[in-house]
Amino acid sequence: MSEIFAAIGANIGALHIILFALGIICMVIEMFEPGIGIFGAAGLIIMIIDIFVLAENLVQGFVLFAMLALLVTVLFVLMMVLTSYGIIPKKLVLTDSTDNGKGYTAVSETELKEGDKGTALTQLRPAGKAKFGEKTVDVVSEGEFLEVGTKIVVISVVGNKITVKPDSE
Repeated sequence: MSEIFAAIGANIGALHIILFALGIICMVIEMFEPGIGIFGAAGLIIMIIDIFVLAENLVQGFVLFAMLALLVTVLFVLMMVLTSYGIIPKKLVLTDSTDNGKGYTAVSETELKEGDKGTALTQLRPAGKAKFGEKTVDVVSEGEFLEVGTKIVVISVVGNKITVKPDSE
């Protein structure tokens, strides 16, 4: 194992240091400005290419790659621990909440109940809009398609899901 490190030390040049640093910089950019992973993937690819170019043979390259994978795993676990204790900058941790006090609601309360009658404002395929009195709401039919103007009746209200069927009267 020591001969691997001795050979590596003899082969390291400014280009290898620059490439490896560039790979780390790309990964840090991805960490602080997450996107679709372009910078992270580019950084990882640059570091892997640098490792295999630095190695004298394929076995040495895989040993170095395994060491890099171990290092990245340790750093990831360290980041997770530091994040859980609040040491990492808050930019990396979601602190906002979407509670009712701020105006966020997952389910809007509706005054509609079973048996209420209305009219389809759009085609229900099976979802669409309907009018009940002066209120316009999103509704879902039982699975059948209904045309605009069809008279409908509410058969169930669960949260914000209003299920309707054609009114038979």
